[in-house]
Amino acid sequence: MDILRFEQACETVREGRRLQKGIGTISETSVHAVLKNYYGSYQDQQEQPIGRYIADIVNEDGIIEIQTGRFKALKNKLAAFLPVARVTVVYPVIRNRQIICLDKEGNVKSRRRSPKKGRACDIFNELWGIAEFLCDPNFSLKIVIIDCEETRSPQKSKISGRKRKYTLEDRMPVRLVEEIEINSLCDWSKLLPCMNEPYFTSADAAETGNTDSKTASAALSALYKAGILERNGKKGNSYIYSFSSEVTM
Repeated sequence: MDILRFEQACETVREGRRLQKGIGTISETSVHAVLKNYYGSYQDQQEQPIGRYIADIVNEDGIIEIQTGRFKALKNKLAAFLPVARVTVVYPVIRNRQIICLDKEGNVKSRRRSPKKGRACDIFNELWGIAEFLCDPNFSLKIVIIDCEETRSPQKSKISGRKRKYTLEDRMPVRLVEEIEINSLCDWSKLLPCMNEPYFTSADAAETGNTDSKTASAALSALYKAGILERNGKKGNSYIYSFSSEVTM
């Protein structure tokens, strides 16, 4: 984790001096742009063609794909990239967000801290979309915890006196909090410490992973689909899981 380089990437985007070239930069969010500048500091590393697809970053570490949306959108890219290179999927999680509301002239009307807090376990609901690639030796994952400023602008209302609603304009990173790397199958225990035990259930995953039972169940189901975990009967209505005997740790 390089705090100084992250701050420089934020400043680059704030000043409009983006290093990206050409493809996809106009509609690109500030979160995506900052992370692309952070992990691919040089222009010739970014937006590189690999076969029929464009990779966010290609450098000495392989291919880096920054995914701020649903993971299932990555399936075709991963299928093409993984046979030829190491691929790291970077997933940003917003821990804290400062919500900035603008007036119709674009001036700051109010600021407030959002009660919503992002956690690393937010990624669990996305894993199912790429479960088939989680065991690939060329696949790795990086969860980036950040704080952001979220800017909202007023919607145009044709009815006088109606309470004005706001739409999201952008999210601008302001702080790099943590990077969590999943480079091997045993690294999943960083997110679900119960996986250090021989056997565990979704209830154990929820408790040790500091998440709700639905999210914990989704995580274990995705890892089971990937072949990382196997089921060993049930405890009540819950499956009992363990690391698969067929995977190499």
